[in-house]
Amino acid sequence: MHPLDGAYQRVSRARDHLEDLKPQVNALRQAAHHRVSLNRKPGIFTLPDGRKVRAVRGSVSAFIVPAPLGVSVLIGEVAQHLRIALDYLVYELACFDAKRSVDRTQFPVADSEERFKDLLARYNLRDTLTPEHITAIERLQPFCGCHWIARLGELSNPDKHRHLTAVISPIAVTLSPGSTEAILAGKHVDVQNDIAVKITFGDGTPVIESLEQFESQVSQLLRDFHPEFERR
Repeated sequence: MHPLDGAYQRVSRARDHLEDLKPQVNALRQAAHHRVSLNRKPGIFTLPDGRKVRAVRGSVSAFIVPAPLGVSVLIGEVAQHLRIALDYLVYELACFDAKRSVDRTQFPVADSEERFKDLLARYNLRDTLTPEHITAIERLQPFCGCHWIARLGELSNPDKHRHLTAVISPIAVTLSPGSTEAILAGKHVDVQNDIAVKITFGDGTPVIESLEQFESQVSQLLRDFHPEFERR
């Protein structure tokens, strides 16, 4: 049994919840698609070949819908399992380096070097992790440019997650390429079928793609540290 087996299991659970989440997010996307309204603006527009035509250009605006409870819960569970996998990682590293059981550990996430040092002490890592492992964990901090870990932490924080449920799924509506002219030179185009709807978090990042990226990054992180437990 490898020390990181528990962390790998958490990632596996996150992956399972993510698969359960996908059809629900897709259903939300389809429901939102029917709520799209098209704004039509008449004017004179220049075609790619240089001709000017009188036309009506269609445009749509983004709007926000609350995420259903089931969607919000699954998002939280995916984020929580991935965040806990990081906690398992740093716990196993501390125990391995200290050659004993270490209590009160947690993966630090800091936006400054000073805060990072404070968290090392608070989470009982400063005197248990080797300098090499402290340096490796430091490279994964937001203040060192690793912003995805901070974002994952925000989604896994229960208070912040409850706050996000009201705005967690804005619907970003955009016209597909080539369909910007709703009515061009008398030719009607079925713009409604050309509208692409995306479900995103409040910062505009897509829900499924973001969670898949988090899962991939945590998995890669565990693989990177895996050999560390075989060095001594």
